[in-house]
Amino acid sequence: MRTAVAAAFAFVTMATPAVCAADAPGWTYSYDNGVATATQHDDRGKVTATMTCRPPDGDIIFSDYTLGRVARRANQASIGVGNMSVTIPASVQRVGRDQVLTIHLPQRPPILAGVQPTDHITVTVAGRSQTYGDGSGVQMKDLAYACWGS
Repeated sequence: MRTAVAAAFAFVTMATPAVCAADAPGWTYSYDNGVATATQHDDRGKVTATMTCRPPDGDIIFSDYTLGRVARRANQASIGVGNMSVTIPASVQRVGRDQVLTIHLPQRPPILAGVQPTDHITVTVAGRSQTYGDGSGVQMKDLAYACWGS
């Protein structure tokens, strides 16, 4: 009996990190079916932002799940990394019950040129700013390199 309990405990312990990895706050990165994706989760495991890029068009699509209600009528947003910022068209879309702010960064946006390891992404729309977690600037740069190859 003790052996069975110990085996079950060992199995659950080894499986737990893989199951709970998405619940940890911060950024995760994946490259599946030709799409590079970086996803930020809050401390409750809820997705707060995603960045995706699919070759060959190479546009980075930045989606924020927290600013949708604020930006309902907005048609542009400013996105910055470190000290560099660019204002570009944006839109709000419904995804299930959520309203998601979507920003299409054109291929090779100049704001990636000077990304430093400590830089954060900041999005400003309709007078409200959202700064994303540690590593967000590097995640965007890594995503771009995975998508464009250089």
